[in-house]
Amino acid sequence: MSLRRIEERLAIILRNAEGWLPKDQLDDMQSLVAAREPGVALENFWTQLEEYDVDVPDSVRHEIKQIAAEMEMRPPHWIERA
Repeated sequence: MSLRRIEERLAIILRNAEGWLPKDQLDDMQSLVAAREPGVALENFWTQLEEYDVDVPDSVRHEIKQIAAEMEMRPPHWIERA
């Protein structure tokens, strides 16, 4: 999958995560995606989800896991449940 498509999918997840994390953090992650740093944004996102103890829906866990796999990243253990 192309980097552009990964960025688009991650941007959608971040937009839909409003209310899960502070807006300024989500905005920072969106800025990273726009700057073509989706890997950093994704790592920040899953770290903050764990820190804030967000109950992430299975569909989002699955999408995060898929994006991580496409980027050859190893997601944290809690995402592996998806």
